[in-house]
Amino acid sequence: MISSLKKRSRRVSWLYELVRKRRAHIKEAEYISLREQYYRKTESLFAEPGYLAKSRGLLSKYWQGPRQVKSSPKEVRLFAVGATVVGASQLLPELARSFDTEVFDFGESCSEIEHGNRRLRDLLQKDLLESFRKAHRERPVDLAWLSATHVFVSPETLNEIRRAGVPVAVLNTDDKHLYREDPRWGFPNGQKPLIGAVDVHLTNSLECVRWYMAEGAAACFSPQGVDPEIFKPLPVSKDYDVTFIGAAYGMRRKFIEKLRNTGIRIACFGQDWGTRFVTDDEKIEIFSRSRINLGVGGVGSSDRITCVKGRDIEVPGSGNVLLTLYDAELARLWCVGKEILCYYNEIDCIEQIRYYLERPHEAEAIGRAARERALREHTWTHRLVELLRWMGIMQSS
Repeated sequence: MISSLKKRSRRVSWLYELVRKRRAHIKEAEYISLREQYYRKTESLFAEPGYLAKSRGLLSKYWQGPRQVKSSPKEVRLFAVGATVVGASQLLPELARSFDTEVFDFGESCSEIEHGNRRLRDLLQKDLLESFRKAHRERPVDLAWLSATHVFVSPETLNEIRRAGVPVAVLNTDDKHLYREDPRWGFPNGQKPLIGAVDVHLTNSLECVRWYMAEGAAACFSPQGVDPEIFKPLPVSKDYDVTFIGAAYGMRRKFIEKLRNTGIRIACFGQDWGTRFVTDDEKIEIFSRSRINLGVGGVGSSDRITCVKGRDIEVPGSGNVLLTLYDAELARLWCVGKEILCYYNEIDCIEQIRYYLERPHEAEAIGRAARERALREHTWTHRLVELLRWMGIMQSS
């Protein structure tokens, strides 16, 4: 019933936009409240010697350090947890190639757990721990690394792993949206409840590093990575001018309409666009078939709060052109104007699309430069090696 009402409201553009703006206002107010609350606790967090040194001090309070320092990735025993349906299909294979990795994939139960199946969530905790114990018996695990949220893993499960003497690192790429627990869900949610059960919180937001550390938890800035063997340039014709892959929620529908009203041809793929579902393999092909891949970096219903999205790494990492909403963290990862393109609003976006459609050789050069940068710095192996060296599990280069 509620889902049906949502779909009908989307067809009435003025009503949907009114609801969206209201939701955006609430989300922005909640975000600003958290930001200011944590800033007052950690005003000098990023001052010298820098947050990483301070975070390492927090880590040493709860973890005594590695049993043995490893000299290469292949020597590191990794217990990697993720769900293929929410992105781990692009990271688990690479971790298995680069490290001595035991993979635990909970993709089959992901959807039902997200919809509140507590029995299945309890069963997942049992299966995860059994898999960890088996892996640890075979060869001692150096790090348990999870791409998961409190929806899927409990503090008790993580603490059980830590009691075996194995540090736990948990990656969440939606902290700006899903950090604080919301009791209205009536189900485990929010990442904050995991504080105290995790040795290192990994986040794609420097602002959210502050939030974790204000709570006394070690945290690191760790944006998404790319598997260069999955995401790569494909020898196909560029038969799309502009494409967008993602669900039609928040400000996305109205934004796309504004672009289309100027005559720009945009092919959209995802829920509620009226197009068919595309597989992961088809998404990668679409990246290469597109002269410009459009990104929308807002958080929830807001286009004023931004964060790094998976597409922000995958598209340029595959050697293709990304034009997305400007985000400060993106400018740390890519050279804007040379490796990716960013816009501030639809006016700016329209002008850039027109320019680069008329200058295809410039666009192709941006894609090539991005691919080279990704191979140097932005693979999932780079992310894990950087973490392992910071933790002291691997020797520094």
